[in-house]
Amino acid sequence: MKESWLFHKFLFAVSRREYFTFLVCLALSLALIFSNNNAQAERLRAILLDAWGSVLQKFSWYHSMQAMQEELSDLRYRTTRLLLENSYLREAALENARLRAMLNFKQRSDFELKGARVIARNQDRFVQSITLNVGTADGIQKDMPVISPAGLVGKIISTGKTFSIAQLVIDHNFRVACKIQRSRVDGILAYENGEVCKLTQVPKNADVRVGDVVVTSELSRLFPHGIMVGVVKDIRKDISSLFLDIEIVPAVDFSRIEEVFVITSFEPFTPN
Repeated sequence: MKESWLFHKFLFAVSRREYFTFLVCLALSLALIFSNNNAQAERLRAILLDAWGSVLQKFSWYHSMQAMQEELSDLRYRTTRLLLENSYLREAALENARLRAMLNFKQRSDFELKGARVIARNQDRFVQSITLNVGTADGIQKDMPVISPAGLVGKIISTGKTFSIAQLVIDHNFRVACKIQRSRVDGILAYENGEVCKLTQVPKNADVRVGDVVVTSELSRLFPHGIMVGVVKDIRKDISSLFLDIEIVPAVDFSRIEEVFVITSFEPFTPN
């Protein structure tokens, strides 16, 4: 077997003898040229050296470009990772600030509260609502008020075992008895459009001013009194109407709401 392999190698060498002869002659010629010290050999060596140096320079530039591309790719990757980490840290800091505010609010509240996270929002033209990650297993029932540290959010309209749906203040069908905190003037809060509500059933001669704070009233059946609802934005008088046309900006920014509380009891919370 070994002899057969050597024989094939020998045949290959014989079939390529012209190439081998050329390479041997080229090597001998170069050796003679570089070993010769006359002027022509020196010039030829210089030309060959310059040519070889140019080739090496191009190879060096190519390898340098490759190294730069790899370094640039690595820098981009590391920059992206740092940006993502920075984003996560910033989000964690904001969430921590929100949760601290929620905890402080719960500790100061006079009611028994159940914290909940907003997991979805329904914004169709018929219902303005949010889905919460709490349900009957957490003590949540229909018509329970939903609030945030900023003010009134809405009320529970549907419950499951682990999830529930809350109707928002800015829903067309939402109503709540309110009053002007400063002057104690009563009215009914109703949705108007966009992020604006109206305080209706307020007589023309009532003491109402732009900037007045609106809170829930003692007349409300479902909501405890004194919860922040919004601020008076505009007051208009219609000659043909007996009531003022009052625009209210809700206290809660519904486009950014993420965590809420459900009031499970109006009685003060007493820990065991």
